[in-house]
Amino acid sequence: MSNEAKVNILVCDDDLTARILMKETLASDSIEVIEAENGQRAIEQFEKHSPALLLLDVSMPKMNGFEVCEHIREHKKGKHIPIIMVTGSDDLESIHKSYAVGATDFIAKPIKWPILGERVKYILRASQAFADLVTQQQELHQLAFYDSLTGLPNRQYLMQDLQRFLAMAQRNHYQAAMLFIDLDRFKRINDTMGHSYGDKLLRKVAHRLQANLRDSDTFARVGSEQSSQEPQLSSFGGDEFTIFLSRLNDPNEAMLVAERVIRSFSTPFQLEQFEVVVTPSIGISMFPNDGDNAETLLKNADTAMYFAKQSGRCCYKFYQDSMNAKAAARLQLEQDLRRALKSDEIVPFYQPQICAQSGRIVGVEALVRWLPAKGGIIPPDEFIPIAEETGLINELGRLVLERGCYQAKQWFNEGNPVRMAINVSAHQFRQLDFTQVVADVLRQSGLAPELLELELTESVIMSDAEENIARLIELKALGVSLAVDDFGTGYSSLSYLKRFPIDILKIDRSFMCDVNSAPDDLAIVEAILALAESLKLGVIAEGIEYGSQIAILKNTKQLLLQGYLFSRPVAAEYISPLLNQDFNHLMPGL
Repeated sequence: MSNEAKVNILVCDDDLTARILMKETLASDSIEVIEAENGQRAIEQFEKHSPALLLLDVSMPKMNGFEVCEHIREHKKGKHIPIIMVTGSDDLESIHKSYAVGATDFIAKPIKWPILGERVKYILRASQAFADLVTQQQELHQLAFYDSLTGLPNRQYLMQDLQRFLAMAQRNHYQAAMLFIDLDRFKRINDTMGHSYGDKLLRKVAHRLQANLRDSDTFARVGSEQSSQEPQLSSFGGDEFTIFLSRLNDPNEAMLVAERVIRSFSTPFQLEQFEVVVTPSIGISMFPNDGDNAETLLKNADTAMYFAKQSGRCCYKFYQDSMNAKAAARLQLEQDLRRALKSDEIVPFYQPQICAQSGRIVGVEALVRWLPAKGGIIPPDEFIPIAEETGLINELGRLVLERGCYQAKQWFNEGNPVRMAINVSAHQFRQLDFTQVVADVLRQSGLAPELLELELTESVIMSDAEENIARLIELKALGVSLAVDDFGTGYSSLSYLKRFPIDILKIDRSFMCDVNSAPDDLAIVEAILALAESLKLGVIAEGIEYGSQIAILKNTKQLLLQGYLFSRPVAAEYISPLLNQDFNHLMPGL
């Protein structure tokens, strides 16, 4: 057996004969005996070799066995190492003192050497079993109290100490703060780059937060409770982190930490060949004003973080009492939305799209509306963001797609072939089975693919252009039309735009509203029209409210018009009478 695999035993006795006999008794293929002739030498050998077991004679020069045992027990590596004291046969006082200074066992002189050998083997086995148990407990502790991905303390670890920190703060009349950090649009990283890159990003975020807090001078203050002053960084799983700050003089100190965290995220994260920018939204709750216990402090910091996201992300918000009422209202709205999706309260309204050449309706855009059973209407800008945050947008989007296709099929059966335009959210478009969903709905409804138009915003198709080109080609292969919605509000690359298999550009209503009075908007509209003509794309102008807006669009090929001038979005039964109507009288400028 190699020396590296052997167990070291340290024998310490000033009697050379005793050391020789111990070595002869204990040494084997698996055990190597190291000798020391006095207490001082024993400590040196212990620190050098880290033996698995020690045999210490009680009476030795320089340092006796009791002193050596005490010294080793105080050493960080000597707390659990078996120590056998060698005492006189009738020396009861030495036996008691041996146990008092931390000895594991004793053996009396004269030594019965075969018994010593067996006792050492037994103690080594017991020691190994104990070491295995300690290792297992450490592993279980690591699993229970630390995040496996980042290595940071987890929620359980924080909660077990937080109440103690808060009690200390209350006893000493100082403030504390909880910072709840959530990464903005982290799901987009997972969806576009994959979960492996998402995991790498989380590890780098944890490392940067640690470095940021370690380098901060906010906590470089001298005090008797130094350990409680250090910021407690924890991972709450996924893309959520917390920082607990103790011994604060005022909330400004928490604000400085939040600002420092936000600034630290301005540097992109390097993920192999990719540079990724991610920002934090931070909610801050103060002890004792915003909560006098751990759960309340965390809940209110989480609530404040949500309002930071609502305020535009990449910022921090201090908790206010009014936030809970707003958060409760939002939660109620989310619950109501889930119920509404199952009770036919979510319905599509339709806004006509008029062919500029014929003056007739050739298409409609399906626009979702929420009509609660109790009456009234809930605006889309109130429930669409909640649907996106909760993932309900996929269910809502499919509902509109299905109902829109069935409605278009009904109009077709009545002799009115009208193209149905359906908005596709980023969440829907990123679903791996989205193309199959569209194919299934077309098959089930019986609608011809050429009567379905899918509208995607400029920002969605540009989020991962190369991958999205392939997905758009799949959709195009079904026979549907593809439109870029809100064109001009994003940052399309012309080199990509000509590669996208799109059919239509929709001019955003924000440009059309002031086209007659704002030279910049006029220039943008003219540029979009020229681009569409060069790429042989159709154009839909949204936001047409006055006949004077139409003049600028004169001579545009494949032009459709949409806006309040012709009709507001209305229920399907109000569209049917309009399908045979001529709108040329509203377009004198064409």
